[in-house]
Amino acid sequence: MKLLTYNIHYWEGTDGVIDVERTIDVISASGADIIGLNEVYHPAMVQDTDKPALEHMADRLDMDFVYGQAQTYELAFDRPGRSFGNAILSRWPILASAAHHLTAVADHAQRGMLEARIMLPDTRRTLTVYVTHLDPQDEEVRLRQTQALLTWTGRDRKRPHVLMGDLNTYSPEDYAGFGSEAGLHQAVEALGWQMYEPHVMSRLLKSGYVDAWIQKGEGSAPTYETPEAQFRIDYMLISEALVPHIQLCRRWDVDAAMSASDHLPVLLELDY
Repeated sequence: MKLLTYNIHYWEGTDGVIDVERTIDVISASGADIIGLNEVYHPAMVQDTDKPALEHMADRLDMDFVYGQAQTYELAFDRPGRSFGNAILSRWPILASAAHHLTAVADHAQRGMLEARIMLPDTRRTLTVYVTHLDPQDEEVRLRQTQALLTWTGRDRKRPHVLMGDLNTYSPEDYAGFGSEAGLHQAVEALGWQMYEPHVMSRLLKSGYVDAWIQKGEGSAPTYETPEAQFRIDYMLISEALVPHIQLCRRWDVDAAMSASDHLPVLLELDY
């Protein structure tokens, strides 16, 4: 089983071009069975087709899909009244889904989490997948959103499930990639960003989640600021029941992915 998490930047690449087919190519090449998407406009239309981009993508990949609105923008693809949120695509039937709004915070955009219960090929088991996209500006806001999402995911605490998405935070475990914590601070300051104390990952790990990358990561880890990615902010977190089933976790950095979005996808393989 392969799962992919991908912030698709509303199909706009680092070259400023909106190209749904390029995004589809990145996903298709991964061979993923279940995909979580962030920054999805829906029902924004695709040029030269008679259907929304997300539906077109699902058709091209021959997958089921569900969508969860987090925000509404006045303009998306130059069309009014389009919403912005998360999506899940699956090679296997999606039996049920629900979209949840996370804690609203003044002066910060509304964020959401999408869940789906998926029937696995043996038709005897299901897997629940959660996809979320946390606030990009403030760790304390992200922590409040994390507390909210845990009230939903806690129902599956004893069951196999996956929490994936763009968490917009860093993991203390990644200090080694910069030589030291001081090296991380230096890299952040060079980008003109402000350093903060990470609370979100600590809270998620304390709640029982396991970071698949830390367990079985291969290759380069950073997923943001392509083509020379600087930080890992896109995560595959799994419940403890799935830990024995991890085969590998890696950044999916095929050539097309280096320009298809400002994020690189993360691929998780499970023998489940």
